[in-house]
Formats: sequence, structure tokens, C-alpha cells
Amino acid sequence: MKKPIQKFATFAASLLLFAALAGVSSAHAQTRGWAHGGKKSAPSTSDLVPKMSSNMAYTERYGFAVDLDGGGHIGVDWTISNLGWGNGKGGADVRVNLPKHKNYRFKKELGEGEWQYSTKQFAMNIADTSVHARGKNSFLVTHKGEDISFSLTFTNTTPMWQPGNGEIRVKDGYYKFNILAPRANVKGHVTIGGKKINVKGTQSGYADHVATDIAPFDFAHRFSRLRTTKDDVSVMWREIKLHPNYGGQTFTWVMVGYKDKIVFSDADAQIRFAKMRKDPKSGYEFPMAIQIDAKSGKDSIKLVMDGSKFKRTDLLASYGTAAKVVASAVSNPYRYDVSCDYTLEMVIGGAKAQVSGKSHYVMDYINK
Repeated sequence: MKKPIQKFATFAASLLLFAALAGVSSAHAQTRGWAHGGKKSAPSTSDLVPKMSSNMAYTERYGFAVDLDGGGHIGVDWTISNLGWGNGKGGADVRVNLPKHKNYRFKKELGEGEWQYSTKQFAMNIADTSVHARGKNSFLVTHKGEDISFSLTFTNTTPMWQPGNGEIRVKDGYYKFNILAPRANVKGHVTIGGKKINVKGTQSGYADHVATDIAPFDFAHRFSRLRTTKDDVSVMWREIKLHPNYGGQTFTWVMVGYKDKIVFSDADAQIRFAKMRKDPKSGYEFPMAIQIDAKSGKDSIKLVMDGSKFKRTDLLASYGTAAKVVASAVSNPYRYDVSCDYTLEMVIGGAKAQVSGKSHYVMDYINK
């Protein structure tokens, strides 16, 4: 016969196990992925107006990028965040890489009230770096720096899009994602030392938008992604593995474009990892091969990526001072950029097709 204290310990352990299981079940029940609930219509420019929440973890990021005809790249990110000290901070991050010119990088963060945005339409200006919508499918992006300035117009050849309902919803927050420009023509000019250089990117412009009220180190274990184009075919996928506090599920979506149309998408795709490699520096284990299987009605795709080499990045080194203090206490973020050969097999509209090429996928590990 068990002693009273042993009985109590057994009973208490049972209660703790039940509570833990109930907590996981509750978190799982309140979690909705890209494919579940909410609207499934395309986003509009009004969805891009900053929400300016007072939530301590509120963050929005807008990213525009273009690979230029003839070589070169221009990218701009705007970030609004309450993470760290102070609310409503705004930051701009600009990269300009042109052939025969020195690479240019500009980063600046401003406090609340030191930058401008419109509450009626999508228009922002942070640190002399601006973006605003021009109609439903065009965006003007400008930067005025001491050494370099530019003005670029992104004109969508593929309309704005979002995976499924456009968000992951958990018990106490959300993570929203939409693509402002899946593919866009870009025209404009860059001025260097008073000399104006005309630039353009033919169907090589891209832009997206993320909004959340959960800190990344609380929300997810891992963020993964790939975006690549071969001739007229483009493919893009993103995967998020949630933190155990939110059930630990994995949500993956994939999209395939052909010329100016999105011809396939699945907001509930299946992802599998292989050739796992453990990084002795960080302790993270990441895949050197990935396969994604997806279906939409009678259509289906299989995307296989076979990695050859990888680059590791300590993400804490790129954080701002305030964000670094907060993040370092609760997370250990590392990025793995894996160069790969890929093969995309498609059955769409009864027709079979295959595309192969070289690209890279990126995996951000936030928490073990």
C-alpha cells in the first residue's frame, strides 16, 4: 500500500500532466494556419496602411527589391516596431549594388513622431526613404542620401496576393503576410555623385509585407523560405514552425507563377527535411535537402531541393541595440542560407511540366 505522501505525489503528477496536455490542446485548438478561416481574397493597398498598435511586440515590415537588367540589385526595407525601448519606432534599410560602383548601405532608426505615414492611403517616409502606392498595382520608392539617391517605380505584372487567408492566428496574437508585388517591372534612376544612371528590372521586382503582434522569439522556432525564377516560371514557398507554447505545428504554403499569372497555390503544403546537419557552433540541426508536396484540386506539384553548401549568419549581430538586448535574453537566432539544385514537377490543368535550376533556401532558427 502506498504511503499518503506517495499517493499525493502521484495524484499531483497526474494533475500536472493533465494540465500540460490541456494547455497543449487549448493552444492547438486556438491556432489557425494559412488555410483555415478568414477571407481568401487578394489584399489591397488599404491593407498596407500601418496599424500602429500599442502592443509591446507589434512590428510591421515592408520590403521592396529588384534585380536589375544587366546586373546589380536595389533593396529597401521599412520597419515599424515597439520591440525594445519605446513605441512606434521607424527604421529604413537601403542597399544599392551597381556594376562598377561601390556597394552602398544606409540604415537609420527614428523615434515615434520623427517619421511620417498616411492613415488614409499607403504612404510612408522614414529617414528620407519613402514609398507610396500609385493606384492598385504600382508603387513609387525613393531615397535621398548624401552619397546616393534614387527613384524607382514598381509596376506589378502579377497582382497582389496572399497565401490562403493571409495569416496565422494563435491564442493571443497574429502573424500576417502578403505579397505586394509577386513580379513587377521596375523603372527609374539612381544618382551617384551628381550623375544620373537609368535603371530597370524586367519582371524582376518583388515586394512583401509582414505584420505581427508577437515577438519572433516567442512566436516561432523557425522561419524558412525560397523564392526563385527560371525563365517564365517562378516558385515561392514559406514555412513557419511555431514555438511549443503555441502547439509547435508547422505551416507551409507554396505558390507557382507562369508569366503574369499565379497558376498554382496551396496554403497547406507538406514539407519534408533530409540530409540533416548539426551546427556545432549554434547547436541547431538543419536540412541540406527539402521536398515540398502540394495539391490544389486535381493539380499538384513536387519541389525537390538538394543543397550543396551553406552560409551561417549570427542574426543577433544584425539587430539594433534595443532589439538585441531583448532578443539575446530569450533567443539564439541563426540563419542558414543553403545553395541548392532544385527540380519542380507540375501537373496543372492536366498538363505535365518540369523545371530545374539553381537557387538557395533560407532558414532562420530562433529558439531551440
